Amino acid sequence: MQIYKHIAQLFNYPGGDNRTVVEKLHLELLEYGESLVDDFLPVAAHFTSTPIPALQEYYIRTFDVNAACYLDVGYVLFGEESKRGQFLLNMKNEQLKANNDCGTEFADHLPNVLTLLPKIEDHNFREELVVTMLLPALKHMLGNFRTEENNYRNLLKILVELLETDFKDTGFEPYQINQKEIECAGAYSCGMDFTKLKGKKH
Repeated sequence: MQIYKHIAQLFNYPGGDNRTVVEKLHLELLEYGESLVDDFLPVAAHFTSTPIPALQEYYIRTFDVNAACYLDVGYVLFGEESKRGQFLLNMKNEQLKANNDCGTEFADHLPNVLTLLPKIEDHNFREELVVTMLLPALKHMLGNFRTEENNYRNLLKILVELLETDFKDTGFEPYQINQKEIECAGAYSCGMDFTKLKGKKH
């Protein structure tokens, strides 16, 4: 689970040397197979060979200016609907319970969700959070990139593959975002109340 903490660092706003975390990720990815390592190499080069000001500009261009996707999981799933508020409240409670420092970002900010995963003691709840909420949100983010050449898109793709490997053969149902509901609501995306997602597949 510590691999998700390291990936989270790369999704934070760039502010320091990434070499150590990139090296740790490279070693951890070896346990998942050579294909993921190969996919990671261009990403690793981006984070270790690009000057910090350029990394910051790249981050802002990807997530803030003409954003390819949003990093707040609840907003990706629920848009501006009130359901996002309930999800955010639930996530805040889980972050406090795990004593996970969210800094100045929301509790459902992707790096904060990723650093939460290793700290969740209830394995059943962790699986539920990943399968029902996180993976559908990440796949929706991937679909919003206009180009395959973005390094954050490639990092998201690696993250999805890792989560699907670690949480395979799950009994939980991933939430299916309804595009018609999104268009009717006029929101970025929408979903359902996470507190009600307790049922498993039969």
